Amino acid sequence: MLNEVDKLPITRQNGNYFVLIPSRFPPVALYTRISSGRHEEVAEIAELYNPRLREKHRAIGATSDAQDERSPKLQNWNHAPFSYSNPEGSWFFDQFTKCLELSADKQTALAVSVAKRERFLSRTVEPPIGVDMRMVSRPVEGDFLDARGIQSDMLFETRRAFGSSILERGSKDSFDGVLFDCPERPTGTKVAILTGDVLGQAVQCEHFRYNWDGTRITNLYCFDSKGSDEDNSIDPDDLRGERLVLAA
Repeated sequence: MLNEVDKLPITRQNGNYFVLIPSRFPPVALYTRISSGRHEEVAEIAELYNPRLREKHRAIGATSDAQDERSPKLQNWNHAPFSYSNPEGSWFFDQFTKCLELSADKQTALAVSVAKRERFLSRTVEPPIGVDMRMVSRPVEGDFLDARGIQSDMLFETRRAFGSSILERGSKDSFDGVLFDCPERPTGTKVAILTGDVLGQAVQCEHFRYNWDGTRITNLYCFDSKGSDEDNSIDPDDLRGERLVLAA
């Protein structure tokens, strides 16, 4: 597997990448359900043990490599993926390799998000519900191992072995992550970013509602006042194909 990874080129990328995150309207304070009206006090205690905040305070400390508190690297959406481990890991890497996976276009990001939400809602046996999601965009500029063209339907063990080979090559050559074909939309591109240094300021974009019928997500609605209800309604099955169903 390492021999295959050693042959992959390193390419420079400079553009906007996308992901969707859960959205709450109106915003709900994190500890509302358990704080009995004392949310601020509970939050202050929780922050003492928050690894992201500890790392942020260290980064903006009075050291030779101190970060400006306004740096995009310290923005929550850019900072958290490299502070918390994902217990399930990512496409190539296990839970011990912290990274941020983004998509190269909005339609691919939606296809990925729908697949992930369906897995989550199925596991929790969620009854029919509308799930609000927010698109987030940020500029990415860096050098990436280009694994596009490598089969996107690898078995789990093969993917993990491939990821280990990527990290092994990273110990010899300098790159910021890996580009690969999107499993949820084969014509789309994803990137696994291994360092927050390559991220620009994250910006909130469109707001979507996913309609879950208890078994699958049957429809997406984009809250975009410029279009009609029909224009803003998306069949999730259409996201996976090559045909563009969402404006860039």
